[in-house]
Amino acid sequence: MACDLAVQVVNYRTRDHLGRCLESVLAALAQAGVPARVLVYDNASGDDLSELEDRFAARVEFVAGAENIGFGAGHNRLAARSDAGLICCVNPDIVVDRGNPFPALLDVFADPRVAAAGPRLVTPDGSTQRWDHGELRGLRARVANGAGHAHWRERAAAATVAWVSGAFLMVRREAFAAAGGFDEGFFLYKEEEDLCLRLRRDGGRILYVPAVAVTHVGGVVAGRDPELLRASTARFVAKHHPGPRRRVLDVLYRHVTRRI
Repeated sequence: MACDLAVQVVNYRTRDHLGRCLESVLAALAQAGVPARVLVYDNASGDDLSELEDRFAARVEFVAGAENIGFGAGHNRLAARSDAGLICCVNPDIVVDRGNPFPALLDVFADPRVAAAGPRLVTPDGSTQRWDHGELRGLRARVANGAGHAHWRERAAAATVAWVSGAFLMVRREAFAAAGGFDEGFFLYKEEEDLCLRLRRDGGRILYVPAVAVTHVGGVVAGRDPELLRASTARFVAKHHPGPRRRVLDVLYRHVTRRI
C-alpha cells in the first residue's frame, strides 16, 4: 500500500503512556504495510524520553520544545517538519489494539472531498467514548452547533459529522494548510472543533468511521480542566458564534434539546 503519511504525537508528562502508544502505532503501520514518518513533539514536559529515543531510534523522530505551547501549536510544529500528504494526530494515551485503523481511514481519502477523518474511540472497559465526534445533522446538532456546543450520539456506520476528536485525527495536508492549521490561541480543548469547522467552511467533508476503533485512556494530559475548558469555549464562541442568535440558541440548547 503506497502512502504519504506523517503520524504526530505531542507529549506532555505522558511518558508512561507514550511508549505503548508508539509501539502499537508502529506495529499497526508495519502490519498494514503503510510507510509513514512518525514524529513526537515534547512540550517542555520535563519527561526524560532518552529511553524511548533509544528504543525507537531510526523509527521515530523526537523534537524537544523549549516551552509548553499547547496541543495545537505542537502539532503545527510537527506538521512543518514533513511534507506528507496526510497528517495523523495521535494522543499519547491512544493504543492501537482493536484492529488496524490505518487502511480504512486511508481509504476514505480516495474521496477528494474528505478533509479529515477519525475512528471510534473506545475506553479501556470497551465502551464507546462519548465526544469522540460531534454530530452535524438533526435538530439537536443544529441547535448545539449554533450555540457553540456539540451534540454526540453513538453511531455504527460511517457518517459526515461536524468534527472528530483530536485524539486520533487524520487530515489532508492541503486542506490543513489552506485552513491555517490549528489555531494556536486554543491551548487545550476545542482546537479540533475549530479546525474541523474551518475545514467544512472551506468545502471539506469530515468523516467519522466507527467501524474501526482505537483505545483512548482519556484525561491523561490534563483531565477535564474546567478553567482551560471555559477559556477555550469562550474563544470558540467569540470566534464563530458571536451575537444574539447564539445566546438564544444557547438557552434552547441548555433547556430544551434533552427533551426533544
